[in-house]
Amino acid sequence: MAAELRRLAHNLSETSVEGSAGQRTAERLATEELDAGPLLEDALNGDTDAIARAATAGGYDPAAFAQLLELALQPVLWEAAARCAVLTDVDKWDRGYCPVCGSWPALAELVGAQKRRVLRCGRCGTWWSWLVLLCPYCGNDDHRALGTLSSDDSRDRVDICQHCHGYVKSIATFDSVPTARLAAEDAATVHLDVGAREAGYTRPGTVDVATAGIPRLVREGRARAGGD
Repeated sequence: MAAELRRLAHNLSETSVEGSAGQRTAERLATEELDAGPLLEDALNGDTDAIARAATAGGYDPAAFAQLLELALQPVLWEAAARCAVLTDVDKWDRGYCPVCGSWPALAELVGAQKRRVLRCGRCGTWWSWLVLLCPYCGNDDHRALGTLSSDDSRDRVDICQHCHGYVKSIATFDSVPTARLAAEDAATVHLDVGAREAGYTRPGTVDVATAGIPRLVREGRARAGGD
Protein backbone atom coordinates (compact mmCIF):
# COMPACT_ATOMS: atom_id res chain seq x y z
CA MET A 1 0.00 0.00 0.00
CA ALA A 2 2.85 2.40 0.83
CA ALA A 3 4.44 1.84 -2.59
CA GLU A 4 1.11 2.42 -4.33
CA LEU A 5 0.59 5.60 -2.32
CA ARG A 6 4.00 6.94 -3.42
CA ARG A 7 3.29 6.06 -7.06
CA LEU A 8 -0.06 7.83 -7.03
CA ALA A 9 1.37 10.80 -5.19
CA HIS A 10 4.17 11.12 -7.77
CA ASN A 11 1.63 11.16 -10.60
CA LEU A 12 -0.53 13.75 -8.82
CA SER A 13 2.46 15.95 -8.01
CA GLU A 14 3.23 16.21 -11.74
CA THR A 15 -0.34 16.92 -12.86
CA SER A 16 -1.67 19.19 -10.08
CA VAL A 17 -1.56 22.98 -10.20
CA GLU A 18 1.95 24.04 -9.22
CA GLY A 19 2.07 25.37 -5.68
CA SER A 20 -1.46 24.23 -4.74
CA ALA A 21 -2.12 22.53 -1.42
CA GLY A 22 -2.84 19.26 -3.23
CA GLN A 23 0.38 19.48 -5.24
CA ARG A 24 2.49 20.14 -2.15
CA THR A 25 0.90 17.22 -0.31
CA ALA A 26 1.43 14.89 -3.27
CA GLU A 27 5.04 15.99 -3.64
CA ARG A 28 5.77 15.24 0.00
CA LEU A 29 4.03 11.85 -0.07
CA ALA A 30 5.95 10.93 -3.23
CA THR A 31 9.30 11.41 -1.51
CA GLU A 32 8.72 10.90 2.21
CA GLU A 33 8.43 7.56 3.98
CA LEU A 34 4.92 7.49 5.43
CA ASP A 35 3.96 4.63 7.76
CA ALA A 36 0.52 3.91 6.30
CA GLY A 37 -0.06 0.88 8.53
CA PRO A 38 -1.74 2.75 11.40
CA LEU A 39 -4.09 4.40 8.88
CA LEU A 40 -5.15 1.16 7.23
CA GLU A 41 -8.03 0.36 9.59
CA ASP A 42 -9.35 3.93 9.45
CA ALA A 43 -9.16 3.90 5.65
CA LEU A 44 -10.92 0.54 5.39
CA ASN A 45 -13.67 1.73 7.73
CA GLY A 46 -14.01 5.05 5.95
CA ASP A 47 -13.27 6.97 9.15
CA THR A 48 -12.91 10.39 7.53
CA ASP A 49 -12.48 12.21 10.83
CA ALA A 50 -9.51 10.06 11.87
CA ILE A 51 -7.88 10.44 8.44
CA ALA A 52 -8.41 14.22 8.53
CA ARG A 53 -6.75 14.37 11.96
CA ALA A 54 -3.78 12.36 10.70
CA ALA A 55 -3.45 14.66 7.69
CA THR A 56 -3.55 17.78 9.85
CA ALA A 57 -1.02 16.34 12.28
CA GLY A 58 1.36 15.61 9.41
CA GLY A 59 0.87 18.98 7.76
CA TYR A 60 -0.86 17.54 4.69
CA ASP A 61 -3.85 18.91 2.83
CA PRO A 62 -6.75 16.81 4.25
CA ALA A 63 -8.66 16.48 0.95
CA ALA A 64 -5.64 15.42 -1.13
CA PHE A 65 -4.37 13.12 1.64
CA ALA A 66 -7.72 11.34 1.99
CA GLN A 67 -8.16 10.93 -1.76
CA LEU A 68 -4.67 9.52 -2.29
CA LEU A 69 -5.10 7.15 0.64
CA GLU A 70 -8.42 5.89 -0.76
CA LEU A 71 -6.93 5.35 -4.23
CA ALA A 72 -3.93 3.52 -2.78
CA LEU A 73 -6.28 1.22 -0.88
CA GLN A 74 -8.25 0.17 -3.97
CA PRO A 75 -5.94 -2.66 -5.16
CA VAL A 76 -6.24 -4.21 -1.69
CA LEU A 77 -10.02 -3.99 -1.87
CA TRP A 78 -10.09 -5.41 -5.41
CA GLU A 79 -8.11 -8.42 -4.22
CA ALA A 80 -10.42 -8.86 -1.21
CA ALA A 81 -13.47 -8.72 -3.49
CA ALA A 82 -11.98 -11.31 -5.84
CA ARG A 83 -11.28 -13.69 -2.95
CA CYS A 84 -14.76 -13.25 -1.51
CA ALA A 85 -16.25 -14.05 -4.90
CA VAL A 86 -14.38 -17.36 -4.90
CA LEU A 87 -15.34 -18.27 -1.34
CA THR A 88 -19.04 -17.41 -1.39
CA ASP A 89 -21.91 -16.51 -3.70
CA VAL A 90 -21.78 -12.74 -3.28
CA ASP A 91 -24.48 -12.36 -5.94
CA LYS A 92 -27.08 -13.52 -3.39
CA TRP A 93 -26.26 -10.73 -0.92
CA ASP A 94 -29.56 -9.21 0.21
CA ARG A 95 -28.52 -5.86 1.66
CA GLY A 96 -28.14 -2.51 -0.08
CA TYR A 97 -24.50 -1.94 0.91
CA CYS A 98 -21.45 -3.82 -0.36
CA PRO A 99 -20.84 -7.18 1.34
CA VAL A 100 -17.06 -6.75 1.08
CA CYS A 101 -16.29 -3.17 2.10
CA GLY A 102 -19.64 -1.82 3.30
CA SER A 103 -19.86 1.04 0.79
CA TRP A 104 -23.05 2.11 -0.94
CA PRO A 105 -23.32 1.23 -4.64
CA ALA A 106 -21.83 3.77 -7.01
CA LEU A 107 -24.26 2.72 -9.71
CA ALA A 108 -26.45 -0.10 -10.97
CA GLU A 109 -26.02 -1.97 -14.23
CA LEU A 110 -28.98 -3.09 -16.32
CA VAL A 111 -27.34 -6.11 -17.91
CA GLY A 112 -28.26 -7.74 -21.21
CA ALA A 113 -31.53 -7.80 -23.09
CA GLN A 114 -33.36 -8.75 -19.88
CA LYS A 115 -31.89 -5.70 -18.10
CA ARG A 116 -31.06 -7.65 -14.97
CA ARG A 117 -30.32 -5.10 -12.26
CA VAL A 118 -26.88 -5.47 -10.67
CA LEU A 119 -25.51 -3.12 -8.02
CA ARG A 120 -21.83 -2.21 -8.30
CA CYS A 121 -19.58 -1.03 -5.52
CA GLY A 122 -17.36 1.73 -6.83
CA ARG A 123 -14.82 1.16 -4.08
CA CYS A 124 -13.98 -2.53 -4.46
CA GLY A 125 -15.86 -3.51 -7.62
CA THR A 126 -18.14 -6.10 -6.02
CA TRP A 127 -21.44 -6.75 -7.78
CA TRP A 128 -24.67 -8.34 -6.58
CA SER A 129 -28.11 -8.78 -8.12
CA TRP A 130 -30.94 -6.52 -6.98
CA LEU A 131 -34.65 -6.32 -7.66
CA VAL A 132 -35.75 -3.51 -9.95
CA LEU A 133 -38.60 -2.43 -7.67
CA LEU A 134 -36.64 -2.29 -4.42
CA CYS A 135 -34.75 0.64 -2.92
CA PRO A 136 -31.31 -0.53 -1.71
CA TYR A 137 -31.32 2.11 1.00
CA CYS A 138 -34.66 1.97 2.83
CA GLY A 139 -36.11 -1.24 1.38
CA ASN A 140 -39.11 0.51 -0.13
CA ASP A 141 -40.85 -1.96 -2.47
CA ASP A 142 -43.99 0.05 -3.19
CA HIS A 143 -43.95 0.75 -6.93
CA ARG A 144 -46.06 3.86 -6.36
CA ALA A 145 -43.20 5.46 -4.41
CA LEU A 146 -40.43 4.37 -6.79
CA GLY A 147 -39.64 6.10 -10.05
CA THR A 148 -37.01 7.09 -12.59
CA LEU A 149 -35.45 10.24 -13.98
CA SER A 150 -34.21 9.99 -17.55
CA SER A 151 -33.65 11.95 -20.73
CA ASP A 152 -34.95 11.09 -24.17
CA ASP A 153 -31.48 10.83 -25.69
CA SER A 154 -29.98 8.34 -23.22
CA ARG A 155 -30.51 4.71 -22.24
CA ASP A 156 -29.16 5.52 -18.79
CA ARG A 157 -31.42 6.67 -15.99
CA VAL A 158 -31.67 7.46 -12.30
CA ASP A 159 -33.79 5.25 -10.04
CA ILE A 160 -35.35 7.27 -7.23
CA CYS A 161 -37.17 6.48 -4.00
CA GLN A 162 -39.78 8.90 -2.69
CA HIS A 163 -39.61 7.43 0.82
CA CYS A 164 -35.93 8.04 1.67
CA HIS A 165 -35.22 10.42 -1.23
CA GLY A 166 -32.27 8.30 -2.31
CA TYR A 167 -31.15 7.61 -5.87
CA VAL A 168 -29.07 5.10 -7.80
CA LYS A 169 -27.68 5.73 -11.28
CA SER A 170 -28.48 2.91 -13.71
CA ILE A 171 -26.56 2.26 -16.92
CA ALA A 172 -27.61 -0.13 -19.68
CA THR A 173 -24.86 -2.56 -20.68
CA PHE A 174 -24.45 -6.00 -22.24
CA ASP A 175 -21.35 -6.79 -20.19
CA SER A 176 -20.49 -5.68 -16.66
CA VAL A 177 -18.04 -2.81 -16.45
CA PRO A 178 -14.54 -4.04 -15.46
CA THR A 179 -13.63 -3.09 -11.92
CA ALA A 180 -10.75 -0.84 -12.97
CA ARG A 181 -13.12 1.18 -15.18
CA LEU A 182 -15.85 1.74 -12.59
CA ALA A 183 -14.44 5.06 -11.39
CA ALA A 184 -14.31 6.31 -14.98
CA GLU A 185 -17.90 5.17 -15.58
CA ASP A 186 -19.02 6.89 -12.41
CA ALA A 187 -17.34 10.11 -13.54
CA ALA A 188 -18.73 9.82 -17.08
CA THR A 189 -22.28 9.73 -15.72
CA VAL A 190 -21.88 12.66 -13.33
CA HIS A 191 -24.63 14.48 -15.24
CA LEU A 192 -27.04 11.93 -13.76
CA ASP A 193 -25.84 12.82 -10.26
CA VAL A 194 -26.34 16.50 -10.98
CA GLY A 195 -29.88 15.95 -12.25
CA ALA A 196 -30.82 13.77 -9.28
CA ARG A 197 -29.47 16.23 -6.72
CA GLU A 198 -31.17 19.16 -8.40
CA ALA A 199 -34.42 17.19 -8.11
CA GLY A 200 -33.85 16.78 -4.35
CA TYR A 201 -32.41 13.25 -4.15
CA THR A 202 -29.20 12.07 -2.46
CA ARG A 203 -26.88 9.03 -2.51
CA PRO A 204 -27.60 7.32 -0.18
CA GLY A 205 -31.02 8.41 0.96
CA THR A 206 -32.14 8.80 4.56
CA VAL A 207 -31.36 5.30 5.73
CA ASP A 208 -31.03 3.09 8.80
CA VAL A 209 -27.98 0.94 8.09
CA ALA A 210 -29.36 -1.81 10.34
CA THR A 211 -32.24 -2.39 7.90
CA ALA A 212 -30.75 -1.11 4.63
CA GLY A 213 -32.28 -2.88 1.67
CA ILE A 214 -34.57 -5.18 3.67
CA PRO A 215 -37.97 -5.05 1.91
CA ARG A 216 -40.73 -3.28 3.77
CA LEU A 217 -42.94 -6.37 3.91
CA VAL A 218 -40.09 -8.45 5.34
CA ARG A 219 -39.34 -5.82 7.99
CA GLU A 220 -42.99 -5.64 9.01
CA GLY A 221 -43.16 -9.45 9.17
CA ARG A 222 -40.10 -9.55 11.44
CA ALA A 223 -41.61 -6.88 13.68
CA ARG A 224 -44.85 -8.86 14.03
CA ALA A 225 -42.92 -12.06 14.73
CA GLY A 226 -40.88 -10.30 17.41
CA GLY A 227 -44.02 -8.97 19.07
CA ASP A 228 -45.77 -12.34 19.23
